[in-house]
Amino acid sequence: MTPEANTGPLAEVLQADYAYHFKPYQTSRRKLNYYYFRLQVEGQCQAIVHGEMTPIHPGDLLLYRPGDIAAIQFVRPPEQPAGKALLSGNYYMSCRGAWLDEWWSRSSKPQKLKIPLSESVLTIFKEIVQEQRRWKDKKPEVSDYLLRVLCLMIERNMDDLDKHGKNPSLLVQRMRQYIMEHATSPLRLEDVARDAGISVPRAVSLFKSAFNQTIMQYVLEVRLSIARDRIKFTMTNLERIAESAGFGSYTYFHRVFRSKYGISPKQYRDQN
Repeated sequence: MTPEANTGPLAEVLQADYAYHFKPYQTSRRKLNYYYFRLQVEGQCQAIVHGEMTPIHPGDLLLYRPGDIAAIQFVRPPEQPAGKALLSGNYYMSCRGAWLDEWWSRSSKPQKLKIPLSESVLTIFKEIVQEQRRWKDKKPEVSDYLLRVLCLMIERNMDDLDKHGKNPSLLVQRMRQYIMEHATSPLRLEDVARDAGISVPRAVSLFKSAFNQTIMQYVLEVRLSIARDRIKFTMTNLERIAESAGFGSYTYFHRVFRSKYGISPKQYRDQN
């Protein structure tokens, strides 16, 4: 039965796409009359979160509901020379529907949520965008079901974060979260331990005991995962992906990527 024939609640995608930004730019402040989801994938920007302009980095998901005030600002980082370098890349969608109203009312939703840029999440965003780009044979029920899956995945991610916060192993979960948020930047053991409020030796011991790998091994794993997804889901050149994922050189990135996945970055892109 299609959503048009179903008397149940619906989730309708009004618009969805992937946006690249290469020049500094600022949108006007606007009051939304729809739900608006925006996932930062590449680069960075600033957005209004609870009334204040807030830095947005890869993995940051913005969740706005009707009535919220939204605005996005794209600023060139001081270390980035002027030119055609990418400032920001993100998925976005506007949507509405009774099902979304029910989903939103089930629990409090933050305007900014950090989520892993996993293949499953990126695939859902990509499929929704591809469905919206169809000129022929566009089926609203496909976007409806995909959007519902995305919302449920977001909800599960929120539940996981809540459980980690109540778990006795809060320190290692906090370290893990810090690494996920900062893996693309230069990262030292001291930084991870300082954020958790403990000494480096204790941080190293706790992390190894909890995850059976060292902190720096996990950093490398996160960077490789980020790079792999960007190779698959964006058209950014491989050297830029290596740099943006936190690798010091493309040669090193190429070597560890092949060691991890058994093929080169270029071969991986060609297969996908």
